Amino acid sequence: MSSLTFKTDPPATELPRDASGYLFDPHIREILARTGRRVDPGTEALAAVRMLGKRMHALMERWADQHGLSEGRFQILVRLHHTPSGRMTMGDLAETLDVSPRTVTGLVDNLERDGLVKRVDDPGDRRTVHAELTDQGRERVKALWRGAAAGQEQLTRGFSEAELVQLRHLCLRLMQAMGVAEGGHRAAR
Repeated sequence: MSSLTFKTDPPATELPRDASGYLFDPHIREILARTGRRVDPGTEALAAVRMLGKRMHALMERWADQHGLSEGRFQILVRLHHTPSGRMTMGDLAETLDVSPRTVTGLVDNLERDGLVKRVDDPGDRRTVHAELTDQGRERVKALWRGAAAGQEQLTRGFSEAELVQLRHLCLRLMQAMGVAEGGHRAAR
């Protein structure tokens, strides 16, 4: 386990504020100091993003589980629902979800078993198989989407529109910076 990973992260409702009124995690500062690292805003910000990502993933998993799905199966349903044809190749799904084709095969197997997705051969290429949303799958996504929208609204209720725009902007800038670090395109300013 890395020095900046916790089995349980502190409850966000118990976080103190710094002299400028901004929240900070004293556990991160303690670990940085104990390991001889400088406490700097960049390290603290990335630690906060990591903790948020972990919690968001766990929240999505619990939410999907309450609806008889895994997060991965839910993501496939959403991707298919937002594709005009309601279908994608298995390879495109794997690429879009950034998982292995084998993982997509297992997820589609379960969705097909539940009647939410069906496999369709590509008449132009016998090697290509599409996953296609069924009518039952389309109705399931619509119902789930309403619940997801309500949950998202609840999470963001205490933020102003300007704060949400700034949050979106900063998250996307961080993603661009990660792309640059990985050899991608230049980060936006």
